[in-house]
Amino acid sequence: MTTLFTSCSSNEDAPATGSEQGPTADELKGTWYCAYEATGAAKSEDGSDATVNYNIVVDIYRFESPTEGSFFRCFFNDDQESPVLSQGILGYGAFTYSLSKGKVSMALTNNFNQEYPQAWEVGYADNILQAKGVDGQNLELVLADEEMESVLNNLLEQNGSASEKYVVDNYKPKGVDHSQWMKQLTDSRLVADLSLPASHDAVTAEGWTPELMSIFSEMMAKTQDLTINEQLKIGMRVFDLRPELVVGTNGYELRCSHGISQTKLLVSDFFVLMKQFLATNPTEFCIVTIDLSATSKMKEWGEQFNALISSDQFRSLFADFKPRLTVGEMRGHVLLLSKKNYAEKPIGGYCYNWTDDIELEKQMKGHITDADGVETPLWVQDYWGKATRAGKDDAVVRMLEAAAKRDMNAEKPAWVINFPSAYFGGPFSDSYRENAVSANKVTSDWLNTHNGSVGIIFMDFGGMVKSPSYTGYQLYETGGMQLVDMVIKQNFKQ
Repeated sequence: MTTLFTSCSSNEDAPATGSEQGPTADELKGTWYCAYEATGAAKSEDGSDATVNYNIVVDIYRFESPTEGSFFRCFFNDDQESPVLSQGILGYGAFTYSLSKGKVSMALTNNFNQEYPQAWEVGYADNILQAKGVDGQNLELVLADEEMESVLNNLLEQNGSASEKYVVDNYKPKGVDHSQWMKQLTDSRLVADLSLPASHDAVTAEGWTPELMSIFSEMMAKTQDLTINEQLKIGMRVFDLRPELVVGTNGYELRCSHGISQTKLLVSDFFVLMKQFLATNPTEFCIVTIDLSATSKMKEWGEQFNALISSDQFRSLFADFKPRLTVGEMRGHVLLLSKKNYAEKPIGGYCYNWTDDIELEKQMKGHITDADGVETPLWVQDYWGKATRAGKDDAVVRMLEAAAKRDMNAEKPAWVINFPSAYFGGPFSDSYRENAVSANKVTSDWLNTHNGSVGIIFMDFGGMVKSPSYTGYQLYETGGMQLVDMVIKQNFKQ
């Protein structure tokens, strides 16, 4: 996805009136939107005097015919950790419009007790609609693409609820401490011969920046409810990191992200957390996989990322990769496995032929290349993002079975990465949750009845037996704590 939303300027200048030629109805057809900061209190739709405070607003204009459309104004508050569309204060109405010399003259025909102007004009220029926001500030609305249309539809469908809201903190694991579970492993054990609980898009419970992004990031990008420190404590040892190069206050910076959704955690801070945990728990080690999806300046990204991991602060933290790497060699260290090349030689390893294909044969054609150019087999099941999740559970099980049958006496045994995690049907946090309900259980059930090491198991909502939806009004049985426990126990079966 190239963009999620547009933030809007706020000034006292009148909106531009657009070109003399003006837009056509065909050019306007579709959904136009803008998210922006605004503070105030919105009236309830039930006709009472009740109000709800807000600090973020999303305006949505839908042009449905050459003369008619619909208007929606969504109010949010972020008092809670996961901002949600507040109950009872979605503004909406129908409008008629006409076109003349770059202007769209509108008349609202039904305002449902909201204090909106009954008639107003919207400017149009350079494929942007220029309108007024809730406090009279100037907005620039953009036309939603197909993916954003789906996001907005989902947003409007989640217009509050009369039911009780579920709070994430109430479902976090209590009294679980697997901070030193690797202490029981023998030093001679091969890392490739382990079963390791892994966190997909691991940093997505650290909060979002900027605050305006939180609405959409909670809706689309969240795959974990536990912070990195919480995940380390409950036993997670492999982390999917997306160190995107983004514009910061002092130029470009590396920030932990999920696509264009940026978290509050810098990549340097992530590695500080790894270093602190391993200093306190020297029997443990971690693996971090590296991927990107929103960085366009790859050369600059590579230089900055390589400089970070090569720095005096972190270089000693990282282990070198080799096919028969042992637990003893890894204790107290982090192994980096990157899908993106950041230097001529990796610190750790580079992963090649990583696929999202559903066929096991194609999933077994990857390899890891170390700093000396030596290739080690890599098997990856990472089937995701299709119209339906049909076949996902079977793909997970096929890789579990293949992993358990590997020849660990081989000179270069295959390293295995298996993703129960995925979304299907749309890039929404609740889609990740829906998949986790089935895939996490299928994986746990298989592990409960089989022996053999299964490699790295990437999961969504690890450690969460149940995970509230991004609105807080639905609860998903994600089974994330059971799956972490089952993966750890797999290492000690006879």
